[in-house]
Amino acid sequence: MGSTSEKPLLLFTSFPGEGHTNPVLAIAKHLIQRGHTVAYLSTSRYREKILSIGAEFLSAEWPIPGLDPQAGTALQSMPIGVGRFAYLLIHIFYKWLVLRVDAVSDALEFLRRREPGREIIVIEDILNMSTMPYRYGRPLPAGFNTMPKTVGISPVPLMLQSQDTAPFMLGLPPDASESGRLRNKALNKLVNEGPMKPMVDVWKEVMTQCGCTVTPEGSPLNACFDAYDATFMLCSPSLEYPISDLPPHVRFAGCLPRRGIDAHTKHPAWWSEVTDTAPSTGPRTTKIVFVSQGTVSTNWNELVMPTLAALAGRDDTLVIAALGLPGAILPEGFDVPSNARVADYVAYDAILPYADVFVSNAGYGAFGHAVMNGVPAIFAGETEEKPEVAMRAEWAGFAYNLKTQTPSADQIRDAVDAVFADDRYRVRAGELRRENEEMDALGMIERQISSVPWVVNGDT
Repeated sequence: MGSTSEKPLLLFTSFPGEGHTNPVLAIAKHLIQRGHTVAYLSTSRYREKILSIGAEFLSAEWPIPGLDPQAGTALQSMPIGVGRFAYLLIHIFYKWLVLRVDAVSDALEFLRRREPGREIIVIEDILNMSTMPYRYGRPLPAGFNTMPKTVGISPVPLMLQSQDTAPFMLGLPPDASESGRLRNKALNKLVNEGPMKPMVDVWKEVMTQCGCTVTPEGSPLNACFDAYDATFMLCSPSLEYPISDLPPHVRFAGCLPRRGIDAHTKHPAWWSEVTDTAPSTGPRTTKIVFVSQGTVSTNWNELVMPTLAALAGRDDTLVIAALGLPGAILPEGFDVPSNARVADYVAYDAILPYADVFVSNAGYGAFGHAVMNGVPAIFAGETEEKPEVAMRAEWAGFAYNLKTQTPSADQIRDAVDAVFADDRYRVRAGELRRENEEMDALGMIERQISSVPWVVNGDT
């Protein structure tokens, strides 16, 4: 190691998707601003973003994540639930894991050759899993006698199998009572031996392909959190189910702070209608409902169009819809209501400070943005991790859970009216915002990286 005054070199990497890379990039940007040196391993898709924050870009041309046609067809025919979730993880995250592991190994060897005396710390989102194989005996990269310290960032809810919760993706509330723990134990056994077993088998197979000499045991979901010296949840404890068997190296950092909006950002032509609904004196008479399905889901029939229809013609409500993709438009023939405005893209942190409610399909990024803007939410989602996100938001008290992927206009209208009528949603959203702001997620992660000595996974 170099001089004690020299900060470690930080090697960042993330799974090549917006929901994985964006939060990790935000952390990298903060650490660079705090004087740390960052090298970021990713695909050319993120090259400009990485360079723009002042990081060194290390190229790794992994395949673009997605399902091949055959896997996509098979997925669509599967019922929503644990089996479908496991299938998605297999074909999205495990399929190319060997390439990601090898790329990180090559990057570590390159950095060691270039700076042989400097400590290196690896930071990645937990579903990238590129350092996991070293926990199971993969030979160390050349030039290393011990594995560098590792930090995992979770872009998803806590997926750990616990004695206090049912298996992830069943959408059941926690239950730590004696009978509840018996329920949880039985359900975990059924899931591990049933719909999750193909994923367990693939996990073990891929670890062998990665050069592991020890066969992993237990849950592959737990392994995502256990693979790091320190793993950070991007939320406060109030936004997760309390579990008595949470590993000590898994810590709550709080939601990431709101992103600053560039003063030169070009807003839609109707933007003044949003800002003008906030008078300097007196109560606001027009409610703003913001609806978005994020950047992945582009079937506007699922949420955007039903929301526009649900609130059409209401004089007291302005509906803002963001389609999430540059150039995106609603289907030809759909009439946008007179009290609605539609844009291809609007930054969450630009619109949410003005919103009275956020209608979303429950992505974890949307969850965090709602919290950090203190906005009550209405969540609808059943694919990926979305049912569990919606359950946690409902449990935390700031969101109405529609419990479906495709709510009707009537369901959305009833949900909006319920949130408007019950001030507890707004009050709780404000409490959670303050709680997460006070936790200072970026500062907490920086303190872990800067701490000497580390208290890490495996220490007693």
